Amino acid sequence: MKAIPISRLILVVLLVVIGVGCQPSEQAPPVANNPPVEPKPQLATEKITVNVLVLNFAPHFDTPNGRVKINDFYRWGDPRGLSQQYVNAIKEISGGFIEFKIVEFRDLDVFPVKRDGFAYNQQTYQACWSNRGTCHRPDEVDYPKIIQDQGVVPLINNKTVDEVWMWGAPYFGYWESAMAGPKAFFINGGPFPQVGSNRAFAIMGFNYERGLGEMLHSNCHRAESTMAKVYGGWRADQLTTTWARFAANAKQSNGEAAVGTCHYPPNGQSDYDYTNPVSVMSSADDWYNYPNLTGAKKAVDRSTWGGPDYQLNYLRWWFNHLPRKVGRDSEGKLLNWWKYIYQFNENIID
Repeated sequence: MKAIPISRLILVVLLVVIGVGCQPSEQAPPVANNPPVEPKPQLATEKITVNVLVLNFAPHFDTPNGRVKINDFYRWGDPRGLSQQYVNAIKEISGGFIEFKIVEFRDLDVFPVKRDGFAYNQQTYQACWSNRGTCHRPDEVDYPKIIQDQGVVPLINNKTVDEVWMWGAPYFGYWESAMAGPKAFFINGGPFPQVGSNRAFAIMGFNYERGLGEMLHSNCHRAESTMAKVYGGWRADQLTTTWARFAANAKQSNGEAAVGTCHYPPNGQSDYDYTNPVSVMSSADDWYNYPNLTGAKKAVDRSTWGGPDYQLNYLRWWFNHLPRKVGRDSEGKLLNWWKYIYQFNENIID
């Protein structure tokens, strides 16, 4: 057998190697180098129970038919019924996360004392209501005195009570919401850090001349102030924080609309413009995906939340968009903003 030259043998081997390398691969193609899919955060399922003390300042008026409460005299709302409506509404719009428990409801047959020591009586209050120019100034009630007189601090300290609701009439001088206790901060009223409790607590000021819509409005301002505290401030025209982007509205936020604010819905052109039929593109529903926002937008107008009580329905819609997920975002902020509003001692103050 004739021997094959070494040079020729090397050439054959190289051709085989090159040929094999040029053949289509029979193996599966490599997996594309796609970024990992972010897991979808789960909705918070645990519940926060908030124990409430209700102080109903309802002085009685003398009438030819006997003494009647001021709210009955003027045919205003029933604070007990309104309180239950509020309990039900917050439970609904928080997805069941917040459950109020009214542990005590006190009917107080007195006018609250204002911070300069003044208190209305039947005659001076009726004069005020008939002629607003006669109403007392300064208007604000003495919160620390009420807290002291009603023995609130021991109830806060032993955790019988977490929050106080104060009912009253117009010109009783309540903030919509305030905070008392150590390291108390502004939640659209107050604060009163001098109150000697061992933890801070919220005080809601409700008006039985108004309704559920105004109660949710007060709580919306509490939420705004709380989230501004969490994010170190807030300007509607500077969308530099997650909270500011959530609360964006077309009028105040340079044409960018998301969920809006208590006063300005996404399409609002002025304060309380809940009935505006003009449509704007809004990212509101994308906040259901938070923190994995997609940038998706859709048209919103007053029909999005509906009437006939557009304020009430807008605020229900607004609160329903408030994030309520498990965990924290990339900044370390809670994905459940309800915890900031109702567990501020644990998540903001500490």
